[in-house]
Amino acid sequence: MPTGSDNPRRQLGCRFCARVPVAGEPRFPGPRGPICVPCLETGLRLVATRRPGPDRERTGVVRTRSADDLACECCGRYERRDFLGFRRPLTRMHSPEAGAAICADCLDRAGDLINRALAGTG
Repeated sequence: MPTGSDNPRRQLGCRFCARVPVAGEPRFPGPRGPICVPCLETGLRLVATRRPGPDRERTGVVRTRSADDLACECCGRYERRDFLGFRRPLTRMHSPEAGAAICADCLDRAGDLINRALAGTG
């Protein structure tokens, strides 16, 4: 089985920025392609503050809550239902250029997974 730089899956660029990782760099294994740590950080900042941060503004990612935009690639949702059945928009990071979207909940889970991997407990 191929490992490291020989592994064709390892050569896949990030789903949002297309950057190919360096050896040993953790990434979240999204269903349509991996997501790099800088894009996860950008997404978390974007859904929380409405700004991707000065170093990432050129990436073209946007914050969306509209049901007309793409649903999250990881969970398939574009809205959240509360325990009474009411629907609320689910905030997502959306890259129109890449046709990619991930919701705030999945960004949070991805961040937790990366943190556990970096701490060696995942």
